[in-house]
Amino acid sequence: MLIKQLKDAAAHSDIGHRMVKGAFWSLSGTVVAKLFVLISGILCAHILSNNEYGQFGMVRSTINLFVTLGSAGMGVTASKFISEYHANDKTQIHSIYCLTNGFAFITGLIITLIILIIAPYIATNILNSQELINPLRIGALLLFVTVNNGAQNGTLSGLEDFKAIAFNTLYGSLAESVFMLLGAYYGGVYGAVLGFGIGYLVIYVANHISIKRDFYKIGIPTSKFTILKEHFKILYTFSLPAALSSCMTAPVFFLVRAMLASHDGFEAVAIYEAADQWRTIVLFIPASIAQIVLPLLSSLSSKGADTYWKVLNINLVLNVTVATIVTLFVSICSPWIMRLYGSAYVSNYLTLVLLISSTIFTSAATVVGAALQSRAKTWTGLCFNILWALLTIFLTHIFLNKGLGANAISLAFLLSYMLHTLFQLGYLKYSFSIN
Repeated sequence: MLIKQLKDAAAHSDIGHRMVKGAFWSLSGTVVAKLFVLISGILCAHILSNNEYGQFGMVRSTINLFVTLGSAGMGVTASKFISEYHANDKTQIHSIYCLTNGFAFITGLIITLIILIIAPYIATNILNSQELINPLRIGALLLFVTVNNGAQNGTLSGLEDFKAIAFNTLYGSLAESVFMLLGAYYGGVYGAVLGFGIGYLVIYVANHISIKRDFYKIGIPTSKFTILKEHFKILYTFSLPAALSSCMTAPVFFLVRAMLASHDGFEAVAIYEAADQWRTIVLFIPASIAQIVLPLLSSLSSKGADTYWKVLNINLVLNVTVATIVTLFVSICSPWIMRLYGSAYVSNYLTLVLLISSTIFTSAATVVGAALQSRAKTWTGLCFNILWALLTIFLTHIFLNKGLGANAISLAFLLSYMLHTLFQLGYLKYSFSIN
């Protein structure tokens, strides 16, 4: 039924064609890319000791935390407004590009300097390991280009150049996989962190080339850095709440990892890290499809509610269906999957089953969240994300004290995302009913 709907949409409407084309490139390129990263993660677990692999997971989580803080809001801002202006007024696209990528550049530079300075404090007082000071500093040096990737992807998404995003992600993931393994083999945690960052450097360069090419095709000059005065208000009316909303996720993931490390040690973090790699790859499938939702729905802002809901429902069903199918497969194979990481991981397959199950609700929440952003309900979305963050931390604390170990985080995410999805979807339906 779903496949028939997608075929009919592609055949009979421009919106349907754009949706199917975007979903195809998002899936085909990015899924292959993340598969390379997943395989390299499994191999990396065998190269590094359990303790080292847990440390690497904490460093990567810490860097991702600051990446989110630096680039949050700029990606979705670029995607929404470039999509709107691409449909209505192309002359304003360059201003939005300069606004979003310029602020990502500035915040990336500031955050990088901050991490270099406070790395000893983070390693000693938060991660309880002085050994991680230098790996954190290595990650900080690579963080600058990583922060800018969010704004770049938002620009390409707004232009609906999902093909470029797919290929650029593939190039970066290949580089990350190769250099992370080489780094882990020759340099331990230090080398693994360096290889992880090189992948994002490749994506940065590839994205820059793609944006230049796309602007040239539609006749947008890129020689001057100019921002229209009226666009600055977007920073506090849309970007600020979107940034704060995005900032909820990475700190929560970092904090629950730190709670687990403090409560049960880095060996428990290693078990969760192994399961989380599969959560990432499973989520990347629906997330890749979901990234087409914001530009599509934003371009439909002047259309009727029926068209809007039709596009939203198709994407919602598609994302949940894909996540459910993959979740069932991974859950069935979970004992064998965890065995791939080594004998110490085999008995902890329940962590993987619980965490993978949460992706069904996460994928739905991603689509509904994009719908709220397309309607400029970013302050409302922020409130929902704050509730989700508090609930996740609270449940993790309870489950850790009950002695659930790595299962505590997985179960907390499953329950919190389930409620998060229901609350957001209920509000979205309510907002349409009163308009």
